[in-house]
Amino acid sequence: MTGNPSKASSDPARRQLVLQTAARLLRHYGPMKTTIADIAREAGIGVGSVYLEFCSKDEIVEALSLDGHARVLDAMRDALGTGGAHADRLRAMFDARFAAFLQLSDEGAHAADLLHCERDAVQRIHKRFLGEQRALVAGFLAEAHRAGEFAVDDPGDTADALLTAYETLAPPFLYARCRDGAEARHQRLHDLVLRGLLRRG
Repeated sequence: MTGNPSKASSDPARRQLVLQTAARLLRHYGPMKTTIADIAREAGIGVGSVYLEFCSKDEIVEALSLDGHARVLDAMRDALGTGGAHADRLRAMFDARFAAFLQLSDEGAHAADLLHCERDAVQRIHKRFLGEQRALVAGFLAEAHRAGEFAVDDPGDTADALLTAYETLAPPFLYARCRDGAEARHQRLHDLVLRGLLRRG
């Protein structure tokens, strides 16, 4: 079956059931091994009922990837809204980002595949996430510059450099490397970014 599901035939409760069931299966078995038939059987509905809500497995994967990436962005925004010095808020934002990525990856053996893998659906959402993340960080840097706490000539370029520095503590690198010591590396990176290498008097 192809084409978008009809709004008249879609049911919010059934859609949520499909997403919740798919999330369990995909995080456990991964996108490659999970089929629409598996999702339907586990949810206790017919295959046709799944297609009333989603045109394809990729559309389900995309919806779950979008949810996971949104959770990371929400955690970052919440941390920035805590108030206080901009340096503390920046640190809190990257701490929240790091914790959210780890929490999501802990939700199943293949949970990280919904955040970063070769599937086009996940790649599309991850690319969108990167753009939204850059805008969030650039906006915060501009705010910190206006407040006189940071010296930022170009918020966009600085955001790019900052996110590049933290890239090894985000997917896919965070999941590919041994997680032992990741927290310590994260804190050392904070110190480097916020204090630099130069000796202070």
